[in-house]
Amino acid sequence: MKHLVLVSVLALSLGLVSAAAAETRQARFDATVQVIMAEPYQAAYAPLGPDTSFTSPTLNTAPAEDYTTGSIPGDPDYPAWPAGFRQVLLHSGDGAPLLAMVALHPAVHPGIVVVHGFNTHGYASVIRWAAVLYARGYDVVAADQRDFAFESAAGYGNPEWLQTFGWKESEDVLAAGRYLEGQPGVGAIGIVGFSEGAQNTALALALDQAAKHHVFSAGLTFSGPADQNTQLSTNVIASDALVALVTPHETSVCGALQHAATYYSTTGFQILSHETAMHAQTSIRVPLLNFYAQDDSLVPAFEAKMMAAYNAGNPLQQTIELQQGEHAYFFDRWWQQRTILRYFKDQLPSASGDPTVGVEPSVNQTPGGAPASTQAVALGPVSKEWADAQLAPYVCDPAAGVPGAN
Repeated sequence: MKHLVLVSVLALSLGLVSAAAAETRQARFDATVQVIMAEPYQAAYAPLGPDTSFTSPTLNTAPAEDYTTGSIPGDPDYPAWPAGFRQVLLHSGDGAPLLAMVALHPAVHPGIVVVHGFNTHGYASVIRWAAVLYARGYDVVAADQRDFAFESAAGYGNPEWLQTFGWKESEDVLAAGRYLEGQPGVGAIGIVGFSEGAQNTALALALDQAAKHHVFSAGLTFSGPADQNTQLSTNVIASDALVALVTPHETSVCGALQHAATYYSTTGFQILSHETAMHAQTSIRVPLLNFYAQDDSLVPAFEAKMMAAYNAGNPLQQTIELQQGEHAYFFDRWWQQRTILRYFKDQLPSASGDPTVGVEPSVNQTPGGAPASTQAVALGPVSKEWADAQLAPYVCDPAAGVPGAN
């Protein structure tokens, strides 16, 4: 009898400790979001002077350049990787070869996986974000997802390891996290993703949660599609043009899906069924903060509401939409760096107590910005049923009447 009483007391005590820990975690998450939204955001940001996160003299640039010339190795606008980064070859769960840039500090420090979007040169498009994280004390890996330019040039892409717009790529992202975790001296790991990489960040976090051993301790995203099929369907002509630009061996969304479906022995419909980030959120148990911009020309503003609908009620998840910012790399580079650095400093257990991990941006601040909270767009309340009603018919089903389907 005494044994049963002791067990009951211990169970009650553990439950109280667990509840207290959950409340503390929620309070820390809420406080971090408040701090981020209190920071000044300047939509008329003017890049001036150097970006001090680089070893060689490197000018700060407008974030939009990260998509274009600033992401093309060999172009005058492309910065050299800081000293400390080296290229490695890692492999996804199904064996797909992936090239990556990795940088590690001596001793034990937290790590960050930086996830690129649908950009021809993959990890090269997130060089400035990887650089500032490393400069502020994090161990960093910026890894490619399958079948981008670097893989194709090395013979690892088409006609093998074809892109799937998120299904297989989320496995690639998780593999990058596991690679970083396996390096000596890496503590708790966070993940930040941009554009399609933001979608794949949410998908990878869900995959990680389903695994026996969890890699990631916090996630942060910017402008990720809430559902890839819906995203592609919003403008099929523009989607086809982007596919042709990023993957020159493909000329259309539906052609790319058909080729990938044949290679992976499935269907295009089944591929896209794995790519609904708003649903994936429901299985994520670590802190997750999503940012969108109302004036985004690539990801329609309503997708922020779809994400908000599915993280409503989760104390460790929130979706925020700003009025101005365009896509993924927002107008104010200072604010976005500050947001990333502040978020992971507070949310990663091994970062908060690490004096070498900083929160100061490496670029100039443009005066006159009001608090980011003044840019916030009301997203709710919206229901999950409303969000599901926004899902588009299968983009490649001619019977659905989607322009461009075949």
